[in-house]
Amino acid sequence: MQRLEAGKHDSQTMLSSGRKGSGDSNSVGMGAVSVMGAVATGTFLTGLVLFLVAFASTDWLGIEQGLALSLWRTCSRSYVDGEWRCEPWERIPDFVRAAQGFCVVGLLTYAVSLVILVAYLAVPFLQETRGVLIALCLLTFSAGCMILMSLIVMGIKGRDFCDEIKRDDWTVLTYFAEGVDTLGPFYVGWSFVVAVISSLITLASFAFCMVEFIRVNDIVD
Repeated sequence: MQRLEAGKHDSQTMLSSGRKGSGDSNSVGMGAVSVMGAVATGTFLTGLVLFLVAFASTDWLGIEQGLALSLWRTCSRSYVDGEWRCEPWERIPDFVRAAQGFCVVGLLTYAVSLVILVAYLAVPFLQETRGVLIALCLLTFSAGCMILMSLIVMGIKGRDFCDEIKRDDWTVLTYFAEGVDTLGPFYVGWSFVVAVISSLITLASFAFCMVEFIRVNDIVD
């Protein structure tokens, strides 16, 4: 009987230790990123990629079948052979400089956010740190706002710039002599649209980040 009771006691001890071990493994799994954190990360990276595409491309807006304006280059289409030719701005308009400034600040904000985000994903305890989430939220919001500001400046002033070209007969004749028709309608290019989508997705990432901060704040408190 004593041996039987001893064996029963040993089996109970092993069972309890097994449960404890499984509990330990579950506590280790708590370091995984939450669903809302993963959504915020995914939307942030998507917004960043789209911003880089818009930042480097050359079709923001312009005059249809004549001129295409972007942050860094201006392109013109020859009505003779139908080919587009692009070159850097010779005299950068003030509104383009302003849009460049907003985009560069946005790019720097994205870069800092990306560094913090990598640390957030790599170090488990940072996922429960309110200061890190606050920094990510503020930086993400700033990046989205910088893109929006550049879009507003580029869109409003860019249209005025194109209208001034069409109203100036000498400028129209100069472009015409170079084989470029500048009398077409104003248009918004795909690069501008990609930048709009990027800003909206980035601001959505900010919203998801705020939801994650509220969740972590409730857990910590």
